[in-house]
Amino acid sequence: MKLTSLALVVSLSTCSALAVSANANTQDNSQDNSHENTKANAKAMYSTSTAAKDQVTLTNWADANFNHWSFQNMGIHPNLMVPRDGKVSMLAENLDPSIAALKFDYAGQQFTVNQAMINDRTDGYVIIKDGQVVHEQYFGTFGPKDHHMWASSTKSLVGQAVGLLVEQGKLDPNKTVDSYIEELKGSHFGEQTVRTVLNMTSALDYSEDYANISPGTMHYEYFRRLGLVPAYDLMKLDPTKDDTPRGLLEFAPQFKQNPDLAVNHKYEYHSPNVDVAGWLIARVSGQPLHQFIAENIWYKLGVEHDATFMTDMTYTPVATGGFTSTLRDFARVGIAMANHGNYNGQQVFSKAWLADTFALTDDEKEHMQRSIYKSKEAGVYDEWLEGYKNYLWVHDSKKGIATFRGVFGQHLYINQEQNLVIATFSSAKSASNAARATNKPRLAAFEAIANHYQQESSLANLDK
Repeated sequence: MKLTSLALVVSLSTCSALAVSANANTQDNSQDNSHENTKANAKAMYSTSTAAKDQVTLTNWADANFNHWSFQNMGIHPNLMVPRDGKVSMLAENLDPSIAALKFDYAGQQFTVNQAMINDRTDGYVIIKDGQVVHEQYFGTFGPKDHHMWASSTKSLVGQAVGLLVEQGKLDPNKTVDSYIEELKGSHFGEQTVRTVLNMTSALDYSEDYANISPGTMHYEYFRRLGLVPAYDLMKLDPTKDDTPRGLLEFAPQFKQNPDLAVNHKYEYHSPNVDVAGWLIARVSGQPLHQFIAENIWYKLGVEHDATFMTDMTYTPVATGGFTSTLRDFARVGIAMANHGNYNGQQVFSKAWLADTFALTDDEKEHMQRSIYKSKEAGVYDEWLEGYKNYLWVHDSKKGIATFRGVFGQHLYINQEQNLVIATFSSAKSASNAARATNKPRLAAFEAIANHYQQESSLANLDK
């Protein structure tokens, strides 16, 4: 979820030789030391006896002084288990420490890969080339066995889960949502096609600019249901005596169309679309979302650890941003995406659906071009984006380059051409990745690493 105001928003049993210990100082003198001071500045919950001013609450959990702890302890919200199963798919290592020192230029400045990561308060990152771990680092109190929220990177996982049902013939992207969800008949969401919801072109009368949020507005009420703004009054309601919508699904029929915008005209980053997609998965599959993902995706990946799914107060999984896992398990999802859905000896994601995700139509490219992300005057201009489809941020449709993205610096970079995956977890100071200056060098670092491997490959071919 792309938020612009913090005030209102809210492994292995043995580590790689390059993975740092929880409290090690990993930075040279040229690097910003803001992350190394995270624990010193954010005392929240790091003591057996924590002063009231340092305690994490539902009000402050996304604030920079508290999020380093809360993003690794999402049990502050209701959660459901997403269990692992089967044999662990061990990740081979082909370690190359020099990749962290790789230099590149961005916006008139020179960075190393490590600087680009550290300067955005990264908790951990791992680079995987051809299925092998090339480099891996952890910072602060975060380690290889710790869980971390994905935030809106969850959306991209949900988009691929939808694809499994499409491949099974249980869901048709061209049918309307109310063909599957009776409760949405007569609503704006009900009248949209599944494809419109998946591409976020539903033209909702809704805003995710939380700098100007105020009680009583649609987006404020939505985030109360989501759990990112505390809603103590809703928590204490007895649903058998009061029919006020407490959860995301009950609230979905209240969304209307923006009277000044046509459906399927432009891409707008609106999280409520994904709540509907999660509902579609549950309705069509007959399983709760967390169970469907466990049995159809998490089991097959051979992950090392169970995951969890944050829920709303009705214990419905938050499809738009509730997944948590360890870093390497996050990366395993990327490895499958980079290999056309195949990993661990299984077809985890639909190969056809993944190919369709990258096959942007001219209209889908135009949807992005009309969006605020392609306006050079906007603070969220993104030079890398070509399109957005099935909740995936597509950078290059021909090379198969894309990202999962979540607020505060959660990224999963996928490059099919280079068979390259980079996963990052962060506790950045502000929410919006697109607007945060310290995040942009990280996106540039992804491309610099890909270019490095492309050049290596080209030189190897010349030597043959």
